[in-house]
Amino acid sequence: MITNKITKLGVALAMLGLGLLAACGENNVASSYSETQTGKLVIRSGMPIAELDTTYIRKIIDEGGDGCHVLAKSAVDVESDDVTEIDSAVTETTIVMARITCKSYNDIHLFIKTRAQVVDDAGAPVVGAIVYEKDCSFDDKSCQHVTDKDGYFYIDSVNFQTYYQNETKNPKYAYVPRYHEIQLRALSADSNFGALVSLNFAAATVESVDDIAVADLGKIVVEPVYSAKVYLDSLFATVDENTPESDKPYIEEWNETMTKGLGEMGICASGYFPCYKAYEEDYKNGYVVLFGLPEGTYKLGVSHVWGPLPQLVVTKP
Repeated sequence: MITNKITKLGVALAMLGLGLLAACGENNVASSYSETQTGKLVIRSGMPIAELDTTYIRKIIDEGGDGCHVLAKSAVDVESDDVTEIDSAVTETTIVMARITCKSYNDIHLFIKTRAQVVDDAGAPVVGAIVYEKDCSFDDKSCQHVTDKDGYFYIDSVNFQTYYQNETKNPKYAYVPRYHEIQLRALSADSNFGALVSLNFAAATVESVDDIAVADLGKIVVEPVYSAKVYLDSLFATVDENTPESDKPYIEEWNETMTKGLGEMGICASGYFPCYKAYEEDYKNGYVVLFGLPEGTYKLGVSHVWGPLPQLVVTKP
């Protein structure tokens, strides 16, 4: 049943775009696939993701935003028996658009279960490692994943590719494909080994896991990582007898921003998520421990403030 979440025009455009998905590669929009006589997906071990039959993948048709700088929302609520080109029932979902626009587009977002394997430098699987998705926080379990006995972790329903509706009158080029990247941070159970990686689905292969198509992003190799202290007094401005009265309101505002940021987002080391929140015990100790970082010098940020703040130097003990 097609609900009022999608118009007939939207369905027509969606079907046009999905038809392109199954076309030949001459339009640079397509991928080939094979089917059994029963219509089930055939997956060869290590098959390039470009050869995956996307009619078996969860899709969301995006109607676009209503005005300038409005993030779009999904406008699809369909059942596969009624529209074969959209073969999964999906609910209304907020889509973070790759473009901010004053115009609506019927973009097609493809979702797939995803995995990667965490290994050490000898290639052995790392069991019990925690993998964080970008912008995840340490206390948000929904974006954390633990490796199994073979070093694999799995993430359900990842937006691995989007077909963006193109402004052209030529239907052959009505949709432009783009594979997405995903940033992940892995830490061993003892936090002595870790890695920060950005993996592109364009290089992914496909495996069948429990008869489900899974995008395999390959291996994440961890290296030795270390801990370092960030002293909280180094983040706050002080007032003394030499402080001009005109500066005091700005110092007070700065310190309020630091206090709020330390409790909400925490201290961020350039490029590395999660960030490290400051708790009551940390204030008593006078410092926050940032762990799981390779040797190097890091720019620090608190909330949206990235300077002037001290740099963090991480060295091998």
